[in-house]
Formats: sequence, C-alpha cells, structure tokens
Amino acid sequence: MLFIARTPGYSVDLMSYLFGNILLVPREDLWLMAALDAVLLLTVAALRRPLLAVAFDEEFARLRGLPVTLLYLLLLCLVALTVVLLIRVVGLILVIALLTLPAAIAAQHAATLGRIMLLAVVLGSLFTTGGLALSYGPDLPAGATMILLAGITYLVSTLLQRWLQRRRAHAPATARGAP
Repeated sequence: MLFIARTPGYSVDLMSYLFGNILLVPREDLWLMAALDAVLLLTVAALRRPLLAVAFDEEFARLRGLPVTLLYLLLLCLVALTVVLLIRVVGLILVIALLTLPAAIAAQHAATLGRIMLLAVVLGSLFTTGGLALSYGPDLPAGATMILLAGITYLVSTLLQRWLQRRRAHAPATARGAP
C-alpha cells in the first residue's frame, strides 16, 4: 500500500475505500464513532463477567443460568460494530490487523484478561495516533502506516519476549533461586 501510494498516476481516492482514510472522515462521523465507542465500552464493562463466561466456556455459562445465545449474539454484534467503526479509519482490508495486533502484543506483556484488554486499547490508540502522525510528513496513507507501526511493534515485542525467555533459561541456577 505504501509503495502503491508513491506510484505516479495511481488513484489514491479508490484506495481510500479499501484501505481507509481517517482524514476524509467528517467531524459528525467522528462524534458518532466516539458515541458508539462509549456504548461499546459501557456494554463490555457492564457485562464483563457474563461475556467472559460465554467466550471461554459456553457449557459452564449455560449451567450457571446465563442466556448464552443472547450473550453470544451480543458479543458478535459488538465485534461487528467495532469492525464497522474501524473500516472508516483504516479500511476494510486492514481492519483485522488493527483488531488483532494490539491484543496480541498486550497478551505478551499482561497476565489477566482485564489488563490485556486495557493494554490493547492503549496500544490501539497509540498505533492510530502514531501512524497518523508518522504518515503526515511524507504524505503516506494513514491506515497503512498505522498497521505498519503495529506490525513492527509486534515483531519487536515478539523478539524481545523470545530473547528474555532464552536469557532466563540460560541463567545460572543460583540466579534463578535454586539452592
């Protein structure tokens, strides 16, 4: 995407439909996105435990008397709403990367689901604002720059985690607390 944008004579407007362009989103749509984000956050906060139960063990949730089908459909609607909101920012093709990369990075550094979710939200915000800032100067597509930033961060995070694991594995027994 970054190389196509630099190709002379290529229509960037057509690409913004597939790859999004946050700069073309009207102010009214941004307010609508903010309101829908608030609805998403409030819904997840209010139904955190039942949604977790349904996501991880439907049979357990059913035995606890939870309306599994209703909660499952609500969870699907929340994901669909998130995808629709992201399409305007990064476009249809890059939505999956922006949904998965922040969560994958957060899962490498946090132990509980609540912390993973919070860290993923912070990372997603950093990737979108950082990608927008990085794309401004060289006039690159904002959506592709956001995802490239997220991908590089994921790669660095994964390499750092592997290096730390190898370092701990090769540490002397006395340094690890063995007698």
